Amino acid sequence: MPEPSENTTTLRPLDTDTFARYAVHDPREIIRLLGAVVEKRLLLTAFIDGGESFITLALALTDDGAVIVDACPDEVRNARVGSAARLVCTTRLDNVKLQFALAVPARIEYEGRPALRAALPDSIIRLQRREFYRLPTSQVEPLMCVITHAGEDGRRQEVQVRIVDISGGGLAVLVPPRELRFEPGTEYRQCSLRLPDGNPLPVGLKVRNLFEIEKASGVKVQRAGCEFMGLSNQATARIQRYMFKLERDRRMTGEH
Repeated sequence: MPEPSENTTTLRPLDTDTFARYAVHDPREIIRLLGAVVEKRLLLTAFIDGGESFITLALALTDDGAVIVDACPDEVRNARVGSAARLVCTTRLDNVKLQFALAVPARIEYEGRPALRAALPDSIIRLQRREFYRLPTSQVEPLMCVITHAGEDGRRQEVQVRIVDISGGGLAVLVPPRELRFEPGTEYRQCSLRLPDGNPLPVGLKVRNLFEIEKASGVKVQRAGCEFMGLSNQATARIQRYMFKLERDRRMTGEH
């Protein structure tokens, strides 16, 4: 159950499997939400097949059940949209994050200008709980997680990884270059989250995604987004307390 991110969702859309529990499937509610997006003229970040993105605007909902959005002003990118399988759109409605996919968007003209038309999405991810937004961890007091696993020789090994952001549903870590394999779907059931407010917290992690980031120094490292598995209510509450403190400290120091 990870992890919307205030800081990273402009770079990539949320994983739909991870956030399945927050998906709205009722067609009436989907129409209501999209109608509000159109009425308020909210900007959308649109990801072409989940990859490169552009900013657009939802223009209309049609009576025959279609969504019309503004075309990309970049004609090269707009051509890619025309051959895309889907356009993943994200926005905020009254401080609630929305994400939906428009399947096989068709290039059309709408009110005399280029636009894209697609059927109503089957679902919309709606995230309104603040605790499920990722927060970057402190660089002054790095947050660590110890992963226990069986090495190639069968012996138990402990690998410490640096946590770069955290939410009530998961975390992202810097992938160690050699000690541990991180691949989407890999599960590590014996992990220890080293929070600063007490004893290590036992957690299970499932790797959801991998992507490369470049540090300020120019060094490229891999980052893995992981989902908490089987987190108890008590553990969830402790993580949320840590996040509230982390956010409060960031506001006091003026970090963003």
